[in-house]
Amino acid sequence: MDKIIDILDKLAERAQSEILPQIDVTNKVMTRISLMRMQKPNLLPIEVFAGLTAIAASIVVFFSIQAWNNIANPFYQLFTPYQGALLW
Repeated sequence: MDKIIDILDKLAERAQSEILPQIDVTNKVMTRISLMRMQKPNLLPIEVFAGLTAIAASIVVFFSIQAWNNIANPFYQLFTPYQGALLW
């Protein structure tokens, strides 16, 4: 265990004494940021999908209202053909 700690200490000393390379990347980063700001996002696929979803939702709402009108009173359909039965 002590041997591992000694190895890690030597490795840490070497890492601290190592000279780091000096690289300036600020110009490249700033250029990329400015290019990203200039590009307008392409929202056309999202708009098309949202439009198709709205159309599908309106169709579902239309059919569900029609179904609700038929289901709201199921006995109504049993007696509508026999309107003449009131004369008895």
